[in-house]
Amino acid sequence: MKSKLKNLIIAAAMIISASACNDEDTDFVIPKGENNEVNIQNSVYTHQTYYDLSTNNVVLTVENTDWDLEVETSGEMKIIKLNPANSYRVFKTSSKDITEDITIPDEADWRYDDPSGDINDFAFSDWEDNDVYVIAKKVISYDPTAPSISVFARISFSHQNGGIELNWVLEGENDINSSLLPSTDQAHPYTWFSFDTKGEAAVQPPAPDSYDLIITTYTDEIEDGDVTFDMEVRGVLINIENNTSSYRYEPGEATDEEYIEIFNNITKDDIDITEFDDDADEIGYEWKEFNRNSMSYEIDKSNMYFIKDGDGNYYKLRFTNFYDSTGEKGYISFTYALL
Repeated sequence: MKSKLKNLIIAAAMIISASACNDEDTDFVIPKGENNEVNIQNSVYTHQTYYDLSTNNVVLTVENTDWDLEVETSGEMKIIKLNPANSYRVFKTSSKDITEDITIPDEADWRYDDPSGDINDFAFSDWEDNDVYVIAKKVISYDPTAPSISVFARISFSHQNGGIELNWVLEGENDINSSLLPSTDQAHPYTWFSFDTKGEAAVQPPAPDSYDLIITTYTDEIEDGDVTFDMEVRGVLINIENNTSSYRYEPGEATDEEYIEIFNNITKDDIDITEFDDDADEIGYEWKEFNRNSMSYEIDKSNMYFIKDGDGNYYKLRFTNFYDSTGEKGYISFTYALL
């Protein structure tokens, strides 16, 4: 766990010695009760941002294409996650031979990682050594009821001494590519894999206990009347691996100005601890709505959330913008406070 509420004497000593420290040395906890205005500097359409609430700090920002798979390389070495930002889809075949040509049925069961974070609902949740999967990418279509899939590789995984071995064959090629991801310690249980680097990605994930929020694109199931389809959305996932949880606070009907006042007056006494949900997508993307008249996103002014981090600290949070100062979309802003 990251250290949250530091001893006041230590904090005072740090302030006195601040002139002798650089920015990396000053890891101050945010003041209780004060609103923190956050403007994420990279668009969620192109980047993922890992954010820590206790220090009001961006822990890591990566481009969506920097990594493809997140592989558990510590402990049981069983979990494999897709990069949620890259629109990946996975089909499990009946083969254990990576060289075998695969015929994909017309009604193939294309999977993606459920945004709830339930490991039993991940695309690779049932993998065994040498099981062959087809990995593809969804091609974004203007007709969400008729998505198309672009296959780019067959892939299999196996436990080897010292790590997890990946074998894959790119679509249209015959060469088998292999990479061994070495085992890691419990503090860094995952390794990012990249098809571009043919092994470990150039950038690696932050420690699970170092952040609370992931600002990212991900896939979710959308209902439009009687039609249900999967679609890429832009929002915020909570880090359930650090025991972070959240829920939406419902303030009732009010004007836009009143919503701001309601948020500012929220205290810890307003929290209902029975409401906290550990689904990773509890905050999600529905704090904004698309206005088809203006063809732009508008913030739902009533959006307010309570968040509990892994150290038991409580926060209130509301989103304030989805655009930067030039009108470019995807730049998320929010306000939050430690309660």
